[in-house]
This record gives sequence, structure tokens and C-alpha cells, in this order.
Amino acid sequence: MAVRVAVFIDGANVHRAFKTVFGWTRYPPLQLAAGLAAGRHVVRAAFYIAAVPQEMGADVYADQQRFLRRLRQQQELVVWTGRMAQADGVWNEKGVDVKIAADMVSLAYRDLYDAAILVSGDGDLAPAVQEIRRIGRIVENAMPRTRRSWHLVRESSRYIPIDRELFDRCRLP
Repeated sequence: MAVRVAVFIDGANVHRAFKTVFGWTRYPPLQLAAGLAAGRHVVRAAFYIAAVPQEMGADVYADQQRFLRRLRQQQELVVWTGRMAQADGVWNEKGVDVKIAADMVSLAYRDLYDAAILVSGDGDLAPAVQEIRRIGRIVENAMPRTRRSWHLVRESSRYIPIDRELFDRCRLP
């Protein structure tokens, strides 16, 4: 029986990591999911990001709206948007980590995947990873080495380094 894989992509976290490590941020999430699954059957690919409000700048807002429209045209990709909130002049994502964790745990309990691939370097997701492994599921964490979370790597079944070769296979020109 083929291993059923669900891929959960922390959009902003991955964006920052790819910009820092590779100097490039454009990649198709479905292609990244397939590359990380390495021949296994992807039953779900999900992309999570906070929606940029217009107050953050017209260009940033318009760019993200175009990007989200392109993502939503891909029927095989689940796209979820959280919100941004401003505190003391700093904008922060709200709800994204909680939604990733909730989806990962909920789908695991519903037996909708055998292995999860979490593409994030956010250590706050470690308790969800721990719970999913407790019920017998595999959780793999994928990130560039310099942007990985020690907590996620420690709690995961396996760490998949996103290196230049994998990134180049999955990136857009």
C-alpha cells in the first residue's frame, strides 16, 4: 500500500528562509510538495499565510493578492489565509501556526495521511508534531539547514534538508 503524504507549508516562514538562504522566493508549492514527497502519494498539499492588509502598502498588498489568486487556481492546493495584526508599529501574523497545528492533528486523528511533511522552521509547532507522532504517524520536517528549528527537528521522525539542488528543481524562473 502506498504511503499517503500530507504536506503543510508555512508560507511566510518558508518565504523568509528561501530569501535568506537562496536569495529567491518564487517556487510553486505543489512542485515543492512533490519534490519533498519523493515519489510517495501526496493526498494533501496545503499552504498557509497571513493576508497582507492594504495598510502595509499598496504594492505589497497587490503583489500578495496576485500570488494568492495564482495559488487558488491550483485545485490540488489548499490555501488558507490568516490575518495580520499591528502592535506597537510592528505587523505580525495571527492564526497561521494554530491553523497548521490544528489541521495536522485533526487530519492525523481522522486517518487521512500516513506521513506529514511540515515545511517550517517555527519551533512553536513542535507540540503538534509530538502529538501526531504519539498517535503513530510519521512527521518529517523540511527546511534549509540554517533556518531549521532544533525543536522541530528533535520532535520529527525525520529531517529533510532543503538544499540548493532541491530548491532549484522546485523554483520558478
